[in-house]
Amino acid sequence: MATPRVSLEQWRILHTIISEGGFAQAARKLNKSQSAVSYAISKMQEQLGLEILTIKGRKAELTDAGELLLRRSRHLLEEASCLEAAAQSLYQGWEPELTLAAEILFPVPLLMRALDQLGAEAPHTRVEIVESVMSGTDDMITNRKADLAICVTPPAGFFGVPLMEVQFDLVTAPSHPLAQAGVPVTPQMLSRHRQIIVRDSGINRRDNQGWQRAEQRWTFSHQSSATEALLNGYGFSWAPLTLLQAPLREGRLVRLEMETPSERRVTLHLVKVHGDSTGSAARCLHDILQSVVEGAP
Repeated sequence: MATPRVSLEQWRILHTIISEGGFAQAARKLNKSQSAVSYAISKMQEQLGLEILTIKGRKAELTDAGELLLRRSRHLLEEASCLEAAAQSLYQGWEPELTLAAEILFPVPLLMRALDQLGAEAPHTRVEIVESVMSGTDDMITNRKADLAICVTPPAGFFGVPLMEVQFDLVTAPSHPLAQAGVPVTPQMLSRHRQIIVRDSGINRRDNQGWQRAEQRWTFSHQSSATEALLNGYGFSWAPLTLLQAPLREGRLVRLEMETPSERRVTLHLVKVHGDSTGSAARCLHDILQSVVEGAP
């Protein structure tokens, strides 16, 4: 790679001359002597072999070549500024990248809101979001492959703060026989139909809870596929309301009433996987997530 002949400082001087309207004005803005500003531009033109500026009266104007170089160099200066800001961010303890393991039960709109706020606070920190199910989230925690995790029950040895409660309801499409029955649903009625389930994403999957066991069932790896199966009337599901608000509101899915009322809820917890060693950006996101949940309607 060839070494650039023109320095960033020379490009900065050129931009200042144009924005301020002349050499004298640029010298005052940059706290330099006018001769130093003039020399920098003269040297630049010599290094490039091009005339960049012409003097008309007391005003410096760009040549056609200068116009092109000014536009191209603007990106160069912006990148240099971003690079320095990133270095300052690292100096202040903001990690360059963090990983969040998030149970799919956590509402995506709240997650997006939290990430957007983090972007304003730590613009140079990249975030990887691993969407997981049940013990898949636990695996990320116990193997310390995440910085933060949103899980149902923190694994042994890890502490989590309660984040939010998620309610599960028995749902299906309006066209499904269970919705058409016109009577409260019994366990015997459920046993005659297909249950739609999202697979535990863990390496060593835990046994499903009792209300997730059915002889007839389709098990999907992704919630979007399971929801599509429900919308098309292929079965019923004990599904988290956090993920189905729109289709329930629009009537594309309906809640089924059980003959014996049965409420199913889980509490999501927020875990700092590395405890006291958690980085600045991860701690910031930890606080933002709690704030976003508290402020949700």
